[in-house]
Amino acid sequence: MLRSLLLLAGIVSAIPAFGHCLTPNETKQGVLLTREQPFFSVFYKPTESGLTEQRLMARSAALEPITAEYLHPLLVTKRISAKGTQELTYSDAKTLNDLPRKGNWRSDTNLFLNGQKTVAGTTTITFEKWAEETIGSCSYPVWVVNSRVELQGLSPIVFEQYYSADLNLVLRSIRLDPSGHPISEVRFDRFQIGWIN
Repeated sequence: MLRSLLLLAGIVSAIPAFGHCLTPNETKQGVLLTREQPFFSVFYKPTESGLTEQRLMARSAALEPITAEYLHPLLVTKRISAKGTQELTYSDAKTLNDLPRKGNWRSDTNLFLNGQKTVAGTTTITFEKWAEETIGSCSYPVWVVNSRVELQGLSPIVFEQYYSADLNLVLRSIRLDPSGHPISEVRFDRFQIGWIN
């Protein structure tokens, strides 16, 4: 765990990608996205099955590692933190790339905590509009989508997300309350390419 923290912290000192904008080919090497205030840094790396994520977040002057796996950048399947492992399974994960044309995607969903199935429900992702998202001096076309996970006995988990299909990354995320009002937001200030071993 300490080695992982040191490796990820080392990325912050990598040569920044000033002077050009992020390209789809560069994302294959992995991309570090950083928000300066309050500090939040996430490293995304494509895999054969989807995408992996590792985070560093400043909490009480300590760095907390969180890792996650995705079938699609809009569809998390596993999150591992100090609190344990959460896993989500879906009955359908194949048609998300048609979202702008279809307008809506819906799947039965099961939640597992530390390997034990707890509750079931649904996940709905709705295409809202095309837009642009800016990181530094670069702008990227994005889908603006509303993602809503509803599990039995739990409050809905709702996000507005800005997804770049070209980069295959979510570039901005807004947590909403069940009625659609913003609670918190992650909007990045800069990016860096690759991983330092």
